[in-house]
Amino acid sequence: MRSRLLSIAVAALLTSVASPAAAQDSSFVLVEGIAAVVGNTVIPKSRVEEELNVYQQQGGQVPSDPEGLNSFRLQILRQLIDQELLVQAAQRDTTVVVTPQEVQQEVDRAMQQVRGQFTTEFEFTRQLQAAGFGSIEEYRRWLTEQTARDQLRRKYIQMRRDMGELAPLAPTEEELREFFEESRAQQQPRPATSSFRQIVMRSQGDSAAVAAAAALADSLVLELRENDADFGSLARAYSSDPGSRDQDGNLGWVRRGRLVPAFERVAFRIEPGTISDPVLTVFGYHIILVERRQPSEVMVRHILIAPEVTEADRARASALADEVAQALRDGASYDSLATLHHDHAGQEQPLVEDFPEDQLPDEYKSWLEGAESGDILGPITLDLGDGRPKYAVIIVQERRPEGQFNFEDLRDQLRSRLAEQNAMDRLIRILREATYVEIRM
Repeated sequence: MRSRLLSIAVAALLTSVASPAAAQDSSFVLVEGIAAVVGNTVIPKSRVEEELNVYQQQGGQVPSDPEGLNSFRLQILRQLIDQELLVQAAQRDTTVVVTPQEVQQEVDRAMQQVRGQFTTEFEFTRQLQAAGFGSIEEYRRWLTEQTARDQLRRKYIQMRRDMGELAPLAPTEEELREFFEESRAQQQPRPATSSFRQIVMRSQGDSAAVAAAAALADSLVLELRENDADFGSLARAYSSDPGSRDQDGNLGWVRRGRLVPAFERVAFRIEPGTISDPVLTVFGYHIILVERRQPSEVMVRHILIAPEVTEADRARASALADEVAQALRDGASYDSLATLHHDHAGQEQPLVEDFPEDQLPDEYKSWLEGAESGDILGPITLDLGDGRPKYAVIIVQERRPEGQFNFEDLRDQLRSRLAEQNAMDRLIRILREATYVEIRM
């Protein structure tokens, strides 16, 4: 039986294919007949049952009484209808484009991830057959179709959001409390958390190293523009970015707000195929090549030329961190020191609130163990593996043991979720009014 969890097609498929027991569960049933009609598309009852089966195999609790079970099936059907409405709207909108290359990249990643869970090709094929697929190619075709639909929905929603047509609709206090009570049974225990302020200092090259990096970046731009050098070859040879260097400098599709500001301004301004001038950020000099562009995202490659950091540079940053830690212990103003020394362009935020302790980097865990509110810890060495360590000094604000979430703990999160949900509900209502929808189940 093919498990078609359309809302998260790839993720659900990984679960269903990778679990032989679930795929062969005798509770899976095929129900003939039409559950609903959306426009010119039929949703069969079997689709609803497939969603129900996948929900159960993933640990979801299903009502045991007939009335409750039928109500749950109707809830699933409404979700399928909403998904189909979004797909059809995306297909009608000529500005929403999903390319075969984009779909293929995602399918290849999913195929590789699923295949990696099996030691032999025979085991992989056998599991696919148990899940209802006659062959690997049939599975790939199905996955390609579902991935394309999922990308259509995502891009259509993002397009409407970019146009300001999905502005969040703030919920009422009554809606917040009702949602909290409805979700209470599914809430996981609140993990142990820490809140702290920190000042993070970066090891940086001196002015001579910066000048050398600038000169190298200029020479590479010249090679690319005038000598038609291969961008990927130069990235592999010179880039200091370990995450993209071995992929020919490829960062893939990147949305607005995910890049450092100086990089993003150039990436969303230059025309595809253009080699940028060197762009200076806190990481060094970037040579940017945009391959494709959508209104809210770009497919981009880069070569990062980072200034060399010497042992003397690392020692200087470490000594500064010692001075900052001592100044805090002597009563100096945190705000003044953070303004002067914190690496504001880095990923480490000055204020960290209610962060789960089991998700903290190991360096933080060891220092926080046994710490109390008001303690000044560090300097903590953050080894990034690139020869450019950072040094953090933190002031512990609060540590909370594991427990249950209360309404105030979740108020902001609930408000954000409901505001987005209200906006989506409004969009779905508009699409329903413009599309023929008939529920037959």
